[in-house]
Amino acid sequence: MRGRTLALAALAASACRRAAAPPLEAQRQSFAGLVLSQSVGGAPEWNLRAARAFLHEDEHRADLESPQMDFFRDGKAASSVTSLTGVVDTQTHDVRLSSSVVLDSFDDRSRLTTEELLYTSKTGLLTTDMPVTIRRPDGVVHGRGLQAKPDLSEIRIFNQQSTMTGKPQ
Repeated sequence: MRGRTLALAALAASACRRAAAPPLEAQRQSFAGLVLSQSVGGAPEWNLRAARAFLHEDEHRADLESPQMDFFRDGKAASSVTSLTGVVDTQTHDVRLSSSVVLDSFDDRSRLTTEELLYTSKTGLLTTDMPVTIRRPDGVVHGRGLQAKPDLSEIRIFNQQSTMTGKPQ
């Protein structure tokens, strides 16, 4: 990951505390206001924020409450995705978002909804095997399974059904 940086910061240092956990869950910490950022050559690639995070150092993961990821293209925000819960792998920086996942692409006003979405940091792609719906100004596409760029500029939907709402020419 040449040239990539990942920064981890708690918005409120006083919010960081050891959780009272059973002996099997030693090394568990909770954070309020977790922020992760990844950049390439100084340009932002993505930001991840969560209202709360529970770090499991021994498992190299953090469980997230109300996560939001913002993706950038050419230094500008290109899309934003939210969900109720998520998990970030602290070694690979892969992020799995689940429960009421909604991704909004700013350029083409597309909205993707699903119940689970995986962002793989190494490839820079979003994937899911779950049912998906993509709403665009000119129609709606339903399918099961997806591979896409975070800004939805390139999308591969499996088992799809389309409904066009635009006016015929």
